[in-house]
Amino acid sequence: MITQPDLFASTLQPVTQEGFDVYDTENPAIYAKLAQFAIEAQRAGATHIGIGMLYERLRWYTKVEARDDTFKVNNNYRAFYARKLMRDFPALAGIFETRTSKADV
Repeated sequence: MITQPDLFASTLQPVTQEGFDVYDTENPAIYAKLAQFAIEAQRAGATHIGIGMLYERLRWYTKVEARDDTFKVNNNYRAFYARKLMRDFPALAGIFETRTSKADV
């Protein structure tokens, strides 16, 4: 008999600023590409974009353009990346709509 995994049981670590900091440090290419894509969108005239759009663009880039099937990006840190991009790049301030999140520092 095959049993299905419990969808509510998680082996993932809690999403925290410390967890994001480790993930971001271990995966600098993710932030670099997200920043590149956000700046490109803003220069093209976008005044409001979604971090999800950038994540999917990143997935497209790595799979199709870079042909890297090993690259994975963790959805749990979207809010952290949106806030970091707006902090690090003043021109992007307010480009992402944010809600109250564990990413609020």
